[in-house]
Formats: sequence, C-alpha cells, structure tokens
Amino acid sequence: METTEALSVLGISPGASLEDVRTAYLQLIRDRHPDRALGDPDATRQTARLTQAYAVIRAVVARSDGETVPQPPPRATQPTAGTQATPTGSRPAPIEAELVDSDTIAMHAPPDEAFALLFEAAGRVGHIAYFDRQLGILETIVRFEGGPSCSVLITLQGRAYATEAFCTMESIEAASTPPIRPVVEALVHELVDRSPEN
Repeated sequence: METTEALSVLGISPGASLEDVRTAYLQLIRDRHPDRALGDPDATRQTARLTQAYAVIRAVVARSDGETVPQPPPRATQPTAGTQATPTGSRPAPIEAELVDSDTIAMHAPPDEAFALLFEAAGRVGHIAYFDRQLGILETIVRFEGGPSCSVLITLQGRAYATEAFCTMESIEAASTPPIRPVVEALVHELVDRSPEN
C-alpha cells in the first residue's frame, strides 16, 4: 500500500500528527471491526486494510524522523504510446516470484516489500485473518470449492538470494486438509500478475 492510499484509507492529510493518525485509526477500527459490524462480510478485510494503512503511515513518519505525516512523493505517470517508462520510487518493480517447493515461494524482494506484496496477494486469494508485519507472519482463510475452509499461515524468512515464504495449511472445519500446492500456486500467480510488466 502506498502512502497516498494509506492516507485516503484513514481519511487524513499530510501534516497530521501521529496522535491525529492514531485517533483516526482507532475511531475507524471501532466502527468497522468485525465484532462491532456484525453481519458485514467485508468487515475483516476492512479491518486488515485499516491496520495496514496505519502501519504504512507510522513507518513513513518514522523514516522521515519527524512527528507529522510528510507529503507523499509524486506518483509516477503512465507513459503515453511510444514512450518509455522511467523508474521512480513509487512505481513497483517487476515481481519475480517462484514456487520452490509445494509449500514455499521465493520472492526476489526485501522482506518488508515481500510482506506487503504477499499481503495484497493473500487478500485476493482468501480473507486476511491475522498479520504481524514485524514478525513476518500472515494468516489468510481460503475456501475450497466443494471442500473445507482452511487457515493458511505464511511466514517469511530473509535469505541471501531472496525472501522465502513458507506456507502451512490446516482445515478449520470437520474435514481433512486438502493439498496446499494449489493455494501456493494461486499466491504465486497473484504476485506475478500484479507486476507492471503483466
């Protein structure tokens, strides 16, 4: 999630203090948390999105060594026909992700970037149930067509050549756990498909 999107999700502007950011986040969480928004099937996703936006803004403020939200960098513009896109800090680089084993993905990105990309991909494959960016842990719930709902736990480990994402899966219903490979392949597809080259 980019800074501009995080600001929009939380309804805050550059120049807001960390206390203003925290207040906005807590108010939104109170209103949209699944425990309060009973019957809203989208509440878990909204809560995860709010939490991700709050983490992005806190990280931006920490990197700027300030106490207020800095102005986000300008967004890259889409090239017109016949022009070449120039790399900028706000445009994502092509994603290299590959299936290493039936339960492991290798991503050629630093752990923090790999986590953000996996968060987005896991949200498209299933429903985010839990995440901890600092520990590199992410849980998503997937439902197999004609099969059980399963919890997929993804843990990240930085390596010299890539960031590896180890995936484990367990049925959360009274049914046996299906093979994990289709879920991991779907995650890889989502990671590669969001690349600007595709």
